Amino acid sequence: MKEPWQPHLQLGVVHNMAFPECLGGDGPQFDTLNEICRDPFFEAVDVGPMNDAAVRRDCANLLRDCQMTVTFACQPVILRHNLDLNAADAGQRQKAVEMVAALFDQARELHAGRIALMSGKHAPGQAAPERLVDSLRQLCKLARERVGLPLLMEIFDYDMDKKALVGTCALAAEVARAVRRDFADFGLLHDLSHIYLCHENPAQHLPLIREHLVAVHMGSSVSDRKHALFGDSHPLFGMPGGDNDVPELRDFIKTLFDIGFLRPGRRPVCGFEVKPPAGVAPPTAIANMKRTWLKSWWTL
Repeated sequence: MKEPWQPHLQLGVVHNMAFPECLGGDGPQFDTLNEICRDPFFEAVDVGPMNDAAVRRDCANLLRDCQMTVTFACQPVILRHNLDLNAADAGQRQKAVEMVAALFDQARELHAGRIALMSGKHAPGQAAPERLVDSLRQLCKLARERVGLPLLMEIFDYDMDKKALVGTCALAAEVARAVRRDFADFGLLHDLSHIYLCHENPAQHLPLIREHLVAVHMGSSVSDRKHALFGDSHPLFGMPGGDNDVPELRDFIKTLFDIGFLRPGRRPVCGFEVKPPAGVAPPTAIANMKRTWLKSWWTL
């Protein structure tokens, strides 16, 4: 592609994956977020919960002043507390709904435009998707009433690592259609790294969710169960044994153009989600993201 990407999309970073010391809501939140916000390569960022009110206020001001497009991520809390929005037990579902909804005020404070979450645990049959749809409708209603923000659900793997209920594009589309009957602004988030953990590929499966896709993440994964970083580990692009490098990212971008997700003027967020492995500093991981992107874009 000879033209610049900015007319087509906003590049972003998942903050607490690039700086995993912030994943639990503590750590050097402001200083690390500042590294992303001051880099004009990125226009968007996914942020997670921030436990300290003063830090959260400073980060909110930073995001506002730097004119960043912000998505608020509830996935770390869902994973850390083992929350299940489609649990068979009604009490567990209600707990999950309440704990996710409790984060909505932080999303508004941090100037988020959307709130991201994920499904609960994988379970066979149709009952679990129906329970998930019910929970998502409750959360969409609460988010609309409390903070005026729409929700999007990220697709994870169903049998490799996270083992989430929504781990295929077909099921994601089914759930999205059901929720959007009442909440038309509900959407889906997919991740290049999760596609291969879901045993799918972009060209065949992204068309199934084209009408619901709101944002994407770009990262790698490790499908080899014998590898030390097996699973949804978000290693560096091009890492030996990893699933993704320039060819895979280039094919992903091409498919996003093919399905109409990327087109001039629309400018959805395409956010990098890469976690520095042991011994690798975050700036190195960010350089890895940038160079992989540049090589992929210019060879489209």
